[in-house]
Amino acid sequence: MKNLFTRIKNQISADLHGLLDEKEQQNPISQLNYFIKQSESELGKVRGLLERHYSLRTKFQVEREAALQMVQKREEQLKVANEAGAEDLIKRATEDLAFYKEQAEKFVTLIAKTEEEISFMHEQVNQIEKKLKELHTKKSDLMSRQNMAHATKKINETHHLLNSKMPSIDFNYFEKQIRDLELRVRSEFDLQSFDYKIDLLKKELTNKVKQEA
Repeated sequence: MKNLFTRIKNQISADLHGLLDEKEQQNPISQLNYFIKQSESELGKVRGLLERHYSLRTKFQVEREAALQMVQKREEQLKVANEAGAEDLIKRATEDLAFYKEQAEKFVTLIAKTEEEISFMHEQVNQIEKKLKELHTKKSDLMSRQNMAHATKKINETHHLLNSKMPSIDFNYFEKQIRDLELRVRSEFDLQSFDYKIDLLKKELTNKVKQEA
């Protein structure tokens, strides 16, 4: 039992350090996710073993109670057999009494041993859960570092693009294009404004002629 938990804990620690040392791997986060999934699966199996131990302890307790009941029953029957002087029944009751007493004592030992193992398993499960939490923390840290590495790469690429292209850009040409556009817009506005004023004068003259007639 102890070897099982030790193996699981050591495997988690060894694989974790191995994964962290392989920073150059193409997708370390995917590898870590896969390992965490495997570890959580193993932990699930350990919890299943723990539940089985609880069931065994309950079984042992039931068996102990049954043995104690048989001890009490055979003691009463032995008393009756002794009073009656029934040698064959005395022999049978005495043998059964010794057997059930021994059974009760064995189950007491088994219960104590099982409870000790349950306590040990709880402690080991707690340690494994802490290691898995450590894994999740490491994963978050690696995700943050990976994201920052990608961001830094893009920033450097953008700086390189700007630094390499800006010297070749003819800003004077762009400024001339903008000035020409501004002049065209202004001219179109002035022309439209002139036409509007002439139309307005025509209407005023027409109205004046009508009034004089």
